[in-house]
Amino acid sequence: MKIKAIIAIALIISAALMAAKLSPGIVNTDKFREGKYIHLDSIEIAFSKTDARISIEYHLSPFAQAYIFLFGSKHLEPKIEKIFYDFENVEVKEIGKSSAIIEVKGVSRRSDENYLHESRKFEMPPDTLTVIYPDGARRNSEHAESTPNIFYDV
Repeated sequence: MKIKAIIAIALIISAALMAAKLSPGIVNTDKFREGKYIHLDSIEIAFSKTDARISIEYHLSPFAQAYIFLFGSKHLEPKIEKIFYDFENVEVKEIGKSSAIIEVKGVSRRSDENYLHESRKFEMPPDTLTVIYPDGARRNSEHAESTPNIFYDV
């Protein structure tokens, strides 16, 4: 990489960090304590038979925003997958600077004519967790550490 490009990247990152320090009202640093660079605003889980589609909304720290601006949001994929460490068969379908869509296979199991989802933990709790049942009914929770146990039919 040329020296001018390296200097430009360093200046952009420095400017973003300086702006965050000088304007505390714009960025709530409490959301990013303990070295975390991502804050989960909401998780929405829509169940369909044994699978689920998960939509998440998040905010990034100023440094992470600069990094994603320079190198792309694909670098967030490992962190997104880590949030769902207790789930199996997690696949990130779409990822952006403030949202992502994830598909999870086999998150529930069939029990006779119905389906059972056993609680799964998150690496970090979202501000709001919304569970969407196959019939369209919704259930909201605040600061949920895990998904609730759910029994539903399709």
